[in-house]
Amino acid sequence: MFGDTKDTKKSEKIREVANRTYIKSSLTQSTCVQILKMYTRSITYAPNPSEELALVYGNRSLILLKLHKYEECIQDINRSLTITNLDNLRAKLYLRKLDCLYALNCYDIEDTIKEVQCFLDNMSLGDNYRKALSDKLLSREKVFVPNETKKNLCQFPQPKIKSYNVEFPCASDALSVKYNEEYGRHIVATRNISPGEVLIIEKPYSYLLTPKNVYTHCSYCLEVYWALIPCDHCVYAAYCSEKCKTAAWEKYHDIECAIVPHMLKMKFTKLDIFSLRLTIQTVREATSIKDLRKELEEVDSSDPLKKGFSKNGTFPSDKYRSVLGLATNTEKRSVDDMFRKTFDSCFILYCLAKCTNMFGIILKKDLSELIKNSDAMFVGGLILRNAQVVPTNIHSFSERCGLEAVERGLVTLPFLSLANHSCCPNITRQSTSTHEIAYAVYPIKEGEQIFDNYGYSYATARKIDRQKELFHQYYFVCNCTPCQEDWPLYFHLKSYQVIVKDSKCKYKISQALKKFNRYYTHAKDGIIIDKNTFEDLFKMIEVLHEFVPTPCMEIVDSVQTVIHFYDLGGNQFEVPNL
Repeated sequence: MFGDTKDTKKSEKIREVANRTYIKSSLTQSTCVQILKMYTRSITYAPNPSEELALVYGNRSLILLKLHKYEECIQDINRSLTITNLDNLRAKLYLRKLDCLYALNCYDIEDTIKEVQCFLDNMSLGDNYRKALSDKLLSREKVFVPNETKKNLCQFPQPKIKSYNVEFPCASDALSVKYNEEYGRHIVATRNISPGEVLIIEKPYSYLLTPKNVYTHCSYCLEVYWALIPCDHCVYAAYCSEKCKTAAWEKYHDIECAIVPHMLKMKFTKLDIFSLRLTIQTVREATSIKDLRKELEEVDSSDPLKKGFSKNGTFPSDKYRSVLGLATNTEKRSVDDMFRKTFDSCFILYCLAKCTNMFGIILKKDLSELIKNSDAMFVGGLILRNAQVVPTNIHSFSERCGLEAVERGLVTLPFLSLANHSCCPNITRQSTSTHEIAYAVYPIKEGEQIFDNYGYSYATARKIDRQKELFHQYYFVCNCTPCQEDWPLYFHLKSYQVIVKDSKCKYKISQALKKFNRYYTHAKDGIIIDKNTFEDLFKMIEVLHEFVPTPCMEIVDSVQTVIHFYDLGGNQFEVPNL
């Protein structure tokens, strides 16, 4: 997909494919999005400024108009107008802009009509073409209307933590961190916790957009945006605004921009790119390499429980020291894995020295000069360290697309990384635009461990497959209750009506579940819900948890319905309506 440079011919080729698709296809939501993504890809390849860039901005503006994205359409029109000298294109763009202004009910529409007419009068157009455009302008009526379809999303109260933790600023004081040889660092409950309680609201230290989303999401803030603007130098990053573009450049992209194309040509993965990004951010955040070296020595020599803690005794998510304290699993990795990671880190370091000024000057001689640079050697070790931290600790940052939760990007969450895995976790995570929020989904007793899920659930994957994948990536044999008791897959679970024998208990359960089918349908259809719905669902979970031995089909259904509602209240990928 990537690994290339700006190329007018390639941009033109992609644009022409999009044009043919637009002409030949029946326009639906999906085809419009497909065409729009092709135009955005063409934009990333077009040199800036160039007539090719003006043309593809103009083409994309038409699709945005079809999708009722009027403000974004105007943005593309203005971008094209500032570049192009082609009068035919300018005339079309001015009229298209007028359509958008009509749709947006702009108060100065009459002034804009006069302005467009003036432009048409002064353009070098053939008489027939001029007349056709003038007639089109005069016959313009307010026929475009904004798409006023209401978003059918769940309405959540702003999540709040009852009382924050002194040591862990993103977490509730209902949580604490312990350490032992069996579980390493792990999170435990300091009191009884009820389903639905907000336990963690953590802002990621770093984000990385999933590469397949680069034509629909901002590479910096990860938000969905349909009129992205490209990096001026590379073809693998695009942004929702100049603000995000500048922020990315100042934070890490000025270095990445020269390195990532080489990594992509060499088939490096998104995890490798994230390792580079973490390294750049870590170096940038430090006062100097000397101070960073000292910081790392302090982290590595600290008590296992306090590893990565700041000097003031806290574990903040926005400091690289917390990331440096995360597990690497170095001693558990195979020789082959460590050799590959070391080789890859050497390649990345060489590219940093050869293509950027990260070490003060750009390397022009052979590798012996690089070896003599102690700062460069330290950064190379940091890349290797991050190459181990990332696959062990990184989290998927999700969004709801239709009925599915899909990956929007990857994030570094230092505190949530301390939670161990269970194939039946007692928390769920909700990704919002700026934070990852963890809610309890089961009753949790004081002293019990808080369990997250690393992507492998007993209800959807066999024990042998779960344990194989978990060991491959995280180097542990899962001994959670579902693994110890080898719980069956979802479709083999029994109903409480079969499990529970006491008629009084059955009655209590049936009464608690009276509204479940309605809530399940609402979740599936994305119907707006209120606080009372959540309270009913949490009551169902508590009653089932009290009276029914796990595993049980109804408790899985209730928990999954709650999770689905949380997903609906988080990040969304909504395709605009035609």
